[in-house]
Amino acid sequence: MSEDNLKIQRNLWENPWGYVESFFIGFGLMVTGFFLEVFVTSDTPFAVAYPYNIIFLVGYVALLVVLYKWFSNTQIIKWLTKVPASISSISLVTLLVMFMGIIPQVASESNFINNLGLNRITSNWAFLLILFQFLTCLGLISIKRILQFKWSNVGFILNHVGLFLALIAGMLGTGDLQRLSINTYEGKPSWIATDAQKNQVELPFAFYLKDFVIDEYPPKLALIDNKTGTIVHNNGKNLYLVEKGETYYFQNFEVKVIDFLASAGRIGDRYYPVNELGSPPAAKISVKNIETDSIKDAWISSGSFSQPYEALKISDKYSMVMTIPEVKKFSSDIDILTKEGERVSTVLEVNKPFKFKGYKIYQLSYDDKMGKWSDLSVLELVRDPWLPVIYIGIFMMIAGAIYMFWMGNKITKNQ
Repeated sequence: MSEDNLKIQRNLWENPWGYVESFFIGFGLMVTGFFLEVFVTSDTPFAVAYPYNIIFLVGYVALLVVLYKWFSNTQIIKWLTKVPASISSISLVTLLVMFMGIIPQVASESNFINNLGLNRITSNWAFLLILFQFLTCLGLISIKRILQFKWSNVGFILNHVGLFLALIAGMLGTGDLQRLSINTYEGKPSWIATDAQKNQVELPFAFYLKDFVIDEYPPKLALIDNKTGTIVHNNGKNLYLVEKGETYYFQNFEVKVIDFLASAGRIGDRYYPVNELGSPPAAKISVKNIETDSIKDAWISSGSFSQPYEALKISDKYSMVMTIPEVKKFSSDIDILTKEGERVSTVLEVNKPFKFKGYKIYQLSYDDKMGKWSDLSVLELVRDPWLPVIYIGIFMMIAGAIYMFWMGNKITKNQ
């Protein structure tokens, strides 16, 4: 190796380290992370649960204090408190987040993507190592400003400490995050939930489903192609509400709704109003062929789990059908029973969760085969004890931004 090359190599790593060295270290961490993904990572994502995540957090913060207090003159600690280390780490974190936006975060058909863990970026070792470097930079810089406290630095401290809390709580909280589902049946208590791996989890309380209610939109009329079974386009309006007395036009056919029953049962050659389990809506329609003046009358029904659907064949090419009513909303009237004898009543609806003992309880689904007659309601329970820490971090960043804006205006006025 020539003397000039030795000089270039020596200058590259001489004190202080700059952007080139910072990105070199960052890419080295990424390569190490991808190596771990290929040769070490198991099917279970890496996560630290309570109490080990608390122990890690306390130990990590204590280590950062020790490193800055007694080792601040070492080359690596000096580098971690400088701008190039922060810029390089946040740039590489952003790069990996861009991968997350481009590559679907689900199981892939590509072995390359699966092996490198590019379809699970948030638990990828490369992402965790780079994020850990960025957190270390944040922590050391925050400790530096706190130990050299000035009122002018309050906004800076709030911003950096808030970001540190939000990020590290997001990392360490994954091990304590619980996402469970539980099947509840009308008139029966339920307290055994299941997680994503189908493991059973006993809850500290039970659910008693008093009533499950589904509200539906009225069914609609549609003209379908007998060969393909697809809905025929009708000048942009392909579906019409089934309402007694209404008249609609499909292609060359005039369709009148003579009668409509929201809950009906067939007896003989017609439908009668009944209120039984599985009674579907039905309608009597009259279809007139405008070209031939021929008229057909018949009952049609959307059917249900207990009764078949009925359509009216109006020609060799077309048939009139009634669509299955669409769900408007569904809700569960439940009691939550605790071991202490407490009973809490609430009604769960979609996107309207109920908070109870650290859990957010959501209305998730039901037995779609039974439809509005389902006596099953599926609930989802989400518990994230680290979420308040994330909120604290976010509010600290907002407070820091407001403080810096206020100080900036004050300095401007004084000048």
